[in-house]
Amino acid sequence: MMLRWRKNLQKKFRVVVNSSVIIALAKIGKLGLLRELFGEVIVPTQVYEEVTRDPTLPGAIETLIADWIRILQIKNEVLFEELCSEIDVGEAAVIVLAKEIDADLVMLDDKLARKKADLLGLEYTGTIGLLILAKKKGLIKSLKEELIKLRNKGFWISDELLQKILRKI
Repeated sequence: MMLRWRKNLQKKFRVVVNSSVIIALAKIGKLGLLRELFGEVIVPTQVYEEVTRDPTLPGAIETLIADWIRILQIKNEVLFEELCSEIDVGEAAVIVLAKEIDADLVMLDDKLARKKADLLGLEYTGTIGLLILAKKKGLIKSLKEELIKLRNKGFWISDELLQKILRKI
């Protein structure tokens, strides 16, 4: 469920984003790509609080002042609690909110969270997928450079995965 969304990309897309994506993009100075690609993104309250809790952390100030990040509260506490027994609170909130608002795309980096999203019929991508799209749209000059920056900031990308991504582009 992760490829169809790219063909239908438009400004009014409903995209729900997890904290890992916001923080990773902020670490490499590319948080604005979310706005450039989607116009507006949505985060559940739990993700907003996680990102902005400490203003010294990457993405905190940018998220606090971003008028293109909309914060929504989840309603389905039953599904939320069920998901929290297996994945992180922020990831669970992203998935629940995406289901509630019938989002077009969720942005998650965690493998298990992606599996849960897929099981619930949600289309997903993550930080790397976003950077690939940004390269295809001409918003970044070098995908390799951005991926290496990400890796240097602590984002896990194996040499094998890096080479596989670069061969496909």
